[in-house]
Amino acid sequence: MPNSDSLFATNDQLLWQQFRKGDTVALGQLSKKYYRSLFNYATRFTRDTMLIEDCIQDMFLKLWERRGFVGDTQSVKFYLLKTLRHQLIKHHQHQLPEDAWDESNEQADEETIESQLISQENWSSTTQQLNNRLSALPKRQREALYLRYYENLSYEQIAQTMNINAQSVANLLQNSLRRLRDLWTYVLWLFLLQF
Repeated sequence: MPNSDSLFATNDQLLWQQFRKGDTVALGQLSKKYYRSLFNYATRFTRDTMLIEDCIQDMFLKLWERRGFVGDTQSVKFYLLKTLRHQLIKHHQHQLPEDAWDESNEQADEETIESQLISQENWSSTTQQLNNRLSALPKRQREALYLRYYENLSYEQIAQTMNINAQSVANLLQNSLRRLRDLWTYVLWLFLLQF
């Protein structure tokens, strides 16, 4: 019996094939399925929600217009994330350099999923420490962490998305995790003490 990941992949592959053949419903289903994930990923680059929405819509429109030229993909999610990243960077190349764009939006990186889920007072201090550590990481390390642990992309997919090699991805992740390790030990102890 296939596992749920392979069922999702099969379903995605089927929708992708239908979209490439001109099925607007299939494209709509892919858009609906991945919209939140794409939006969350885009917040790593900018806080401008209107821009994010426009870029996502433009991306799907361009995909539709070029559906006859779009090839097969092993991972629809990976393909969409990479396409959106290029769309956002292309949009901002005319306005700000990539580094200035990222630094002007560091506060978007501070609002992590962990801080939204952890609402208890005894976690607020730990959450703030984690946010400070994540914000202190270089932007490439933050992006690699997000793609690996929030989007579950492989090293190869992250490398292709970020236009670097897989060894560089491994180095980025290793360095960022090393910097966060001390805090994680503390968080784990707090978590275990509660139970």
